[in-house]
Amino acid sequence: MALDHALAASMGGEGCDADQAGWKPATLRLYGWTRPTLSLGRNEPASAYPIDDLRAEGFDVVRRPTGGRAVLHHRELTYAVIAPLRAWGSVRDAYARINAALAAALRELGAPVDLVDGARGRALAPDAGPCFQVPAAGEVAARGRKIVGSAQARIGDALLQHGSILLAGDQGPLAAAAVASAPVTLRELIGDVSIDEVAGVVANSLRAGLGGDWLDGGMSASELALADELERERYWSDSWTFRR
Repeated sequence: MALDHALAASMGGEGCDADQAGWKPATLRLYGWTRPTLSLGRNEPASAYPIDDLRAEGFDVVRRPTGGRAVLHHRELTYAVIAPLRAWGSVRDAYARINAALAAALRELGAPVDLVDGARGRALAPDAGPCFQVPAAGEVAARGRKIVGSAQARIGDALLQHGSILLAGDQGPLAAAAVASAPVTLRELIGDVSIDEVAGVVANSLRAGLGGDWLDGGMSASELALADELERERYWSDSWTFRR
């Protein structure tokens, strides 16, 4: 979470249009999780979930810089797109464009996914239960069940959108918090697939869908230093994680 936040906070361009000089390039970051972790949305009440039980089962707990609702991160590919706020139009336009590229990637892998339309999707409050409980409008789903859960935040003049692409497993440990329909996973739809294979297809699809010239690279020293600071002062802090 600190790394995603640092990339957005470091983007700069305060008060500039997306196509003006001074903006840093947009960034795509793809990663997995070494330990199963519950992430809470920025404004979500931690008391809605069995935190003590999850910790006893070996789950870490973190609060995201983005909104949305709780996710159990484990056997998944997580993506993060960081860009100037108006790089692809409005925040809603960016959400649609990113999700369309994710759906295209999963179709390339053979998964029969589609985007939930406004008539079928629902807009849910922060206390409405786990992220994968109900598909919302614009999200990626298959057979009426979510396979990708995403959340956004504006950080300065940068947009951060990140989310989970479920490879296997389920969100079962959150069932004590709400009666949730099980999400669908790539394992269920197309069989076992490696995180590296999914990451490659997702990267290519997002590059094509978002446009521009993309280069492989790493975080700068200043971005890493800011991530360390954010980790110490926010993301390791119980006062942040359990503030609601």
